[in-house]
This record gives sequence, C-alpha cells and structure tokens, in this order.
Amino acid sequence: MIRPATPSDNAAIAAIWNREVLETAATTDTEPRTLGAQQAWLAAHGPAHPVIVAVEDGEVVAFGALSPYRPKPSYARTVEDSVYVKEGWRGKGLGGLVLDHLLALARAHGHRSVIARITAVNEPSLTLHERHGFARVGHEYQVALKHGIWLDVVTLQAVLMR
Repeated sequence: MIRPATPSDNAAIAAIWNREVLETAATTDTEPRTLGAQQAWLAAHGPAHPVIVAVEDGEVVAFGALSPYRPKPSYARTVEDSVYVKEGWRGKGLGGLVLDHLLALARAHGHRSVIARITAVNEPSLTLHERHGFARVGHEYQVALKHGIWLDVVTLQAVLMR
C-alpha cells in the first residue's frame, strides 16, 4: 500500500535513508539524518511537494518524495524526485510503484517537469527512471566525492505536460 507519509514514519524513513548515506553511493549526501533533521525534512514538504511511503504488513519498506528543484519562482513547476527502497525489499517492483505514484502526484499538482539526479553507479535507479519515461539530459563528471571515490551524476527529466 502506498500512502502519504506521516510524522510516525520519520524513524523508518530515516533508517532507510541513513543506510544509503553510510553504506552506498545511491546518494551523494555524506551525513546521516538525526531524528530532528528527519522531522524537519518531512515538515518542509507541503501538499505540492509530497512524501509518500510504501507499507507492507505495517512496515515502511520504501519512500519517495517530490522536492522543489530550485528556489527561484521560475522553477516552481519543476520538481526533483527521490525514491528509496529498503534493503531486502528491492527487486519487487516497489520502486516503480512509488515512482508512478510520485509522477501522478506531480501531474495532479500541476508540475510540468520532474528531474532526477542519480549517481552514475546507481544503474538500478537509472534503469527505473528510464522505464518510467525519463530521458537522460545531462552528465556531470566527478562532481561528488564519497567513500573516497569521485562520482558522476546523471540528470534525467520527465516532461509531464507539453
């Protein structure tokens, strides 16, 4: 089941996120979120920038979010998406369900474009986004240093309304 995230989901979202921060190159972030930082992150997402969770048997097993792409008013109808699936739950279609739901929410809120910025080593996420209509529109070379490795970041875009 996919539903809007609530404050009671903060610990589970932070646990999924923090594993990716500490153990993988799925995100370029290097600092785990404290519970307070997680609470502030969720609270900063309003109706036009929702956070959703996938729940199985009462357990949050994935989450996704739409965030403002840039702070300038001219970018108000462009959002950046995030999709994270808990270790042990990957390969079951949850990422696709979360991404489809995010795209529907983006359309419902009148967003025109969704941007995904994904590390080039994260092939599963690149493939997921391309399967859901995103096109590669940019490649930044060696822009993020994490775990002693320089990472490329690939930018993908889905235009929702033409």
